[in-house]
Amino acid sequence: MNQRKKFMINCFIFMVLSLIGFALIAASTMNPSQYSGNGNFAILFTLPTVPLYLLFLYYLSRWIYKIINGISMKNRLTFLGCMAVVFLVLIFLEVRYIQNLVILLGGGPERPESRIYRFGWYNQYTNTIYFNWITFSLGMIISVMISIGYSLIKKSSRHN
Repeated sequence: MNQRKKFMINCFIFMVLSLIGFALIAASTMNPSQYSGNGNFAILFTLPTVPLYLLFLYYLSRWIYKIINGISMKNRLTFLGCMAVVFLVLIFLEVRYIQNLVILLGGGPERPESRIYRFGWYNQYTNTIYFNWITFSLGMIISVMISIGYSLIKKSSRHN
């Protein structure tokens, strides 16, 4: 089995495991309209999900790097530009998501009327700020952009 195929298989396995972890975190995050005194149950899923997600991003970046080397410089730059646009759109969506959640919670942890008063920013109501489809996609986009950028640097250094 060639190296590119190994990276693809590992990437797929860790992607599925990461998606399961993100789904479990989302499922165990409390709805802002409910009261909870049970603590942050999602932390049990966060601990294994973070390293699995980082491994997924590692294998994704290695796989993309292997693929991107066979593509022309112009196409790499075009793809990088497209990824930058997607990155900016995802950042906008994440900011809107956070703003909406904070409104639903009645404010941040410093506001006495807030559902998360004195909890801090990572709690049973805010897990999905950090673990949602937007942040999952942002990590992928950043990994792809780093791989493309690294391949551009390597290619330009070979020509000098």
